[in-house]
Amino acid sequence: MDSYDYLVIGGGVTGCALARSLALKHRGAKIAVLEKEGKVAFHTSGRNSGVVHAGYNQKPGTLKAKFCVEGNRRLVEYCRAKSVPVDESGILIVARAQAERATLEELLRRGKENGVPNLRIVDGAEIKRLEPNASGIAALHAPSGSAVDSAFYVEALADDARTAGVEFRLGEGVKRIDERSESYEVRTTDGRLRAKKLFNCAGLYADRLAHQLGAGLPYTIVPFRGEFYYIDEAKAGLIRSMIYSVPDIRYPFLGVHWTRTVHGKVKVGPNAVLAFGREAYGTYQVQPIDVARMTLDSRFWKMLAGADFRRLAGENLKSSLSKTAFLKQAFSLVHGAEAKDFKKGPSGIRAQLVDTEGKLVDDIVVEKKDNSLHVLNAISPGLTCSLPFADHLAGQLD
Repeated sequence: MDSYDYLVIGGGVTGCALARSLALKHRGAKIAVLEKEGKVAFHTSGRNSGVVHAGYNQKPGTLKAKFCVEGNRRLVEYCRAKSVPVDESGILIVARAQAERATLEELLRRGKENGVPNLRIVDGAEIKRLEPNASGIAALHAPSGSAVDSAFYVEALADDARTAGVEFRLGEGVKRIDERSESYEVRTTDGRLRAKKLFNCAGLYADRLAHQLGAGLPYTIVPFRGEFYYIDEAKAGLIRSMIYSVPDIRYPFLGVHWTRTVHGKVKVGPNAVLAFGREAYGTYQVQPIDVARMTLDSRFWKMLAGADFRRLAGENLKSSLSKTAFLKQAFSLVHGAEAKDFKKGPSGIRAQLVDTEGKLVDDIVVEKKDNSLHVLNAISPGLTCSLPFADHLAGQLD
């Protein structure tokens, strides 16, 4: 049976960044990353919008706020050093009606308190100067917002970790974890292994692994699918940066937005559609076991009980089933494109944590249980926060 000082479960951005931090902090320690897929960043970390967030959305005092601004700076510096594609084009959050101005002011307040550099509100004329095809009466401009090739970034972190001595056990999933007197025995699809200390960074499955060890019991993960449309390359010049609508700050979803990727493509999305499975990437895909477990959970029904949430869920479902409804949101932000210019692209899944009251948890949630640490909620801006967050996690089981 192979034995390790530290075992990281999950080869997404958090797991790979953590493995790198552990190897740099504990030189000579035996460290492994266990990932059920054949490569890193196969799921959420490689299927997101690739946005490096500026830090204006996060409530001051939260862990997200603590790590986002530093994470933005460090991620961009890391990508430059490692030749990972990154586009420092900025973000524009556009108010289309007078009623949205108050939210812009709140985002400005949050951003300044969080330390976001050069954040400011601009008028309609300045919007046209920054983004000639954007529609709005005012906007929040965050020049530090960037876009990155997220899969490439995670692969770079994994390469750093390997260079520092970390073993990556790809294509090997967890079947069961048992706590022993001074270690953990992990039964995998390839056999068994032992670890003195265990980090659960399993993303969509983090709650299920945590529950095996008596951690994270108040929580469950509910999957939401995020869908994207890509515009024809001939129309990619419509935007210069990233253009967002003003979000409903009651929920952790940011709404459909326009993103210029590091490869020169432009995509719109994502929406946030309740998915019928933790890997149900297709519009009509259903994973019966996941659906059964979800519908037998009281937290799921408490989540659905809220009238505002049902309205939000209904709007997102409509946008999933109707290209016209989806693009209506996009066209309210940017003019100059038609529905025929767009083709649907790959979707991603958001691992949304829900608590005992059925509320969607917005902040990072990490729970320690003996010599195990469980990252239960590291959704957006988890990519942006990854480097300082990994350093924080690496010191939690010392």
